[in-house]
Amino acid sequence: MHLDQARPACPAPALRTDRWVTIQDSSGVAFRLPPGYQEHPTGTGMREWFLDGDNQRYIALGFIASSNPPASLGRLVSPGMEEMTQCIDSLGSREVLVQSYRTRGGTFRNGQRLDRYDVFAVVPLRADLRLYLMSGSYQRATQDVALAAVRTITINPTTSR
Repeated sequence: MHLDQARPACPAPALRTDRWVTIQDSSGVAFRLPPGYQEHPTGTGMREWFLDGDNQRYIALGFIASSNPPASLGRLVSPGMEEMTQCIDSLGSREVLVQSYRTRGGTFRNGQRLDRYDVFAVVPLRADLRLYLMSGSYQRATQDVALAAVRTITINPTTSR
């Protein structure tokens, strides 16, 4: 069975995001996702979107109360994480940590264990608050979308106060 390797964290994949749907958050954060992603209520402070209703192809957005630099909040490499890459990119004047990796056997679907393609990114919002975007899917194409979606994040300037 052929397995695709994880996409590198940088550079961002060359996907057209101009026709994607803009999602606004009450925190002053906005980003874009392709049509087909629907929000799924979580009952928590985290927001989550599934592609075509499939909870094994998701992108989530949440917040971390922290004053640490984004690079210190990344996922540590652990057993089962393959092809882990990370980089510091920029969103305007903000640094963003972007991590991309494949988790060996990370999901169970249709009676078989499959690898999951993951993305984790952290962006500072204020001196004491960080935004994270994470994604996971048994399809590498969802990883491409998540890596591109990170680069569409915009933050209202009043959020930084």
